[in-house]
Amino acid sequence: MSDTQVKELACKTVGDGAMAEPIEIFYSCAKTLLEDDFWSGRDVVVTGGGTIEKIDDVRFISNFSSGKMASAMATALYCLGANVKLIATKFDANLASGIKILHVQSTQGMYEAVVSSLEFAKLNAVKKPYLFMAAAVSDYLPATAEDGKLKKEKLGTIWNLELSKNRDILASVDKDGVIVVGFKAEMDIKNAKKHATNMLKNKNINAVCLNILKNSDSFGTDTNEIEFITEDDSVLIPSAQKLDIAFKILDNAAQIKEKL
Repeated sequence: MSDTQVKELACKTVGDGAMAEPIEIFYSCAKTLLEDDFWSGRDVVVTGGGTIEKIDDVRFISNFSSGKMASAMATALYCLGANVKLIATKFDANLASGIKILHVQSTQGMYEAVVSSLEFAKLNAVKKPYLFMAAAVSDYLPATAEDGKLKKEKLGTIWNLELSKNRDILASVDKDGVIVVGFKAEMDIKNAKKHATNMLKNKNINAVCLNILKNSDSFGTDTNEIEFITEDDSVLIPSAQKLDIAFKILDNAAQIKEKL
């Protein structure tokens, strides 16, 4: 259970004995009830949100990713007993204090955080670590990031912004000794599963969570529908609250057969 806290007490003095925050009591109870042998003590890295690529000091390129699915994954993992590190540009408020959060912005910042987190996880692992790459990493970023604020008087009537192809974190990070689950958002219903399946080989990962979007309004919702795809199988996880989806993803992720 949650320990008492040192802060102002009912008697107006400061000391140990204050009740823990209700949300922390809830998470502590949930973890006690739901802790699972497979996930307990396992180091897991989760990424989330859309990366933010600087144009100048007031403008940036990003996307509509809300970070809610990553927050749900981190919460479910915490409740199951995992050692969770959430690397994200956006995440829900009131996450369990036991979830270690690294707030990043750019792709480079996220990449560096993922690399160092996986190195630490592999070095100290009692059980094989997992990486859930739920972040929406920008495909392109400004070729140069300007200091200060670009003025429209200088830019003119038409502004051509030069972009460069961005780093692919999932493809480039060292995945040796790690079980990796990627997330794939698609709008092309006809070819979505083919693209997701290709991702398994192209990025050398163990599984893909396919999410088919209708439009930009699909981002930031509290529900989701996922198809969990591996080389051997695919499982449809019907639309539900994202936390429920997260637990079902983890049920499937625990059954992943490692690549030879």
